[in-house]
Amino acid sequence: MSDTQSGSASPPKASRKTVRRVFRWIGIGLLSIVLGLLGWDVVTFDRGAWVRDFEALEAAMAKEYANLDWMVEHRGVDLAKLDHDTRASLGGAFSRVQAFLALRRFVRTFQDPHFKLTKGENRPSAPPSQSASPPEAPSAPVASCAAAGYEARAVDYRFPFKKMPGFTAVHEAPFPAGVAGELGVIRIAQFGENRYLTTCEQVFTAGIDDTALRLAVRAKLQEALQTAIGALRDRGAKRLLVDLTGNGGGTEWVSEAVALFTEKTMRRSEARIVAPTCNRTPIWKGEKVCSIFGDPPGTATLEGKGAWKGPLFVLADRGTASASEDFVAWLKDNQAATILGARTAGAGCGYVNDGGRFELREIGFEVRMPNCARFLADGTNEVEGIAPDIALPLDKSDEEKIQALTAALATTRD
Repeated sequence: MSDTQSGSASPPKASRKTVRRVFRWIGIGLLSIVLGLLGWDVVTFDRGAWVRDFEALEAAMAKEYANLDWMVEHRGVDLAKLDHDTRASLGGAFSRVQAFLALRRFVRTFQDPHFKLTKGENRPSAPPSQSASPPEAPSAPVASCAAAGYEARAVDYRFPFKKMPGFTAVHEAPFPAGVAGELGVIRIAQFGENRYLTTCEQVFTAGIDDTALRLAVRAKLQEALQTAIGALRDRGAKRLLVDLTGNGGGTEWVSEAVALFTEKTMRRSEARIVAPTCNRTPIWKGEKVCSIFGDPPGTATLEGKGAWKGPLFVLADRGTASASEDFVAWLKDNQAATILGARTAGAGCGYVNDGGRFELREIGFEVRMPNCARFLADGTNEVEGIAPDIALPLDKSDEEKIQALTAALATTRD
């Protein structure tokens, strides 16, 4: 019996040795591949191409990056030192990896959500901005909402409203809404029409083109917003809170949406578009140059539609960005709402007419940079984020968040 046990135990030992040997050879093979790739990277690395692309990027930023002057004047970014340090890093690089890390450090210095380095897609460069754009060619019919790029995104609450005493839901997607006592809550999770697949499928018709589809979806979303507001009003809501936490932005639809929440005529400075009148490349040497913007901004006016006419609150956080910040700014600058929560993301204006796109052609990367900037009534660039009127501890437990919200609402009663 002992012989049988001994004989049956030996195959597993041999098997384990075989497995270890296989894994050892796999490890050696993978290591050889990695070393080979690193060697290839070093041998084929073209330092000059990276330097040329970096110089081209600086030239483009000097005339197209809307927040560049703000970074120098208000955040204290030393462009001359940044230029020197990045050139030194590129000059000392011996591989694409080292050069990429140097370029990434350069981009991250600005801490601007809309200024980013991505893998290039070999698009044709955007034409220079013009005061009068040529008419667009009609867009071709789209086969379906999915083919047009529409997708379903989560729309439910991020804040624990459902745990508030007496909370009752009165409206579902695309804009969940509910009441807790006299407080009405409505959730707007996205401001991009293409994030509402179900709504798109409700309005899609054969032969519709992309532009018509987008406008039809927008109209349907506006209708749903008005319905949700009406449902809250019918259920006795006397005060309304709009939840924009985590809303990363979207399109100009935001201007139509925000108008529903006030009856005021609102005004604020127009977004400023890059339009320098001089050669600004000496800015990288620390020299004074002309403004990246052209004429002083005009005043934008937005007529409130008054679907909601009572006291208004907006809940924002660090995920509230871009178009959502425009929503917040319109209401804050016109004292039309009390902003609760945390400072917004600081993404600001973003890209006008798909501008602010620069191809690093020699190395295959692309840099996106905002070509417009929005400023608050106090002169602050939205890239700094928008501070709440009343801060809330959004990183605490659900119970603590609800208690803080309840206390904040109590302090704002007339």
